[in-house]
Amino acid sequence: MNDNKTGRRIKLTTAFSIVFLLLTIFYHHIDKYLTGIVFIILWFLIPITFITMVVYAFKGIIQIIQNRKHLTFRFCLPTIIVLVTLAYTIASPYHLDSEKLESKVILRACFEGTQNQAYILFRQDSSFELNWTGVFFADDWFYGKYTQKGDTFYLDYHTQQPYRFGDTLLHTGKSLITISKINKRDSTIPFVPFYIGYCKGLN
Repeated sequence: MNDNKTGRRIKLTTAFSIVFLLLTIFYHHIDKYLTGIVFIILWFLIPITFITMVVYAFKGIIQIIQNRKHLTFRFCLPTIIVLVTLAYTIASPYHLDSEKLESKVILRACFEGTQNQAYILFRQDSSFELNWTGVFFADDWFYGKYTQKGDTFYLDYHTQQPYRFGDTLLHTGKSLITISKINKRDSTIPFVPFYIGYCKGLN
């Protein structure tokens, strides 16, 4: 067994595993803050590295079987690296997620339309984030700071404001309703209510 070739295999599988893990662990922030070609490249790297590791795992197992009479730990190490990474990704109930670095969520609400869905999180540090997804891979983020006075939330967007959700909200106990009666950006598009809690998959 060629030691130099094994060394290259170790470096290659380690690199693929690290890239894949970093992309999946920090996907929340990648999706939230990156756009354009940078986001597209990173998004495509996730399935590419995953498929590459699956293929390499099968290839590595076959090589181990073929060389089973002369095996060393170093020869098996590349296959072990990808198998551990895949096992963590597929089977582990515990996954590192960069969202856990964010402040604690104190209130969440959801909207489910026929062709789109959105959720909003209000965090303990007075920040909020709203993720609106839809058909044709639509995926928009809106975030900023909020203040609360009684049952009313005042949102200060650090991004563009969404069309169908305002900046002054009433918490009714079951839903969040935009108080503004007229959509200043487009009066033909109505504001939509968000129900309190996790999305239920109603549509």
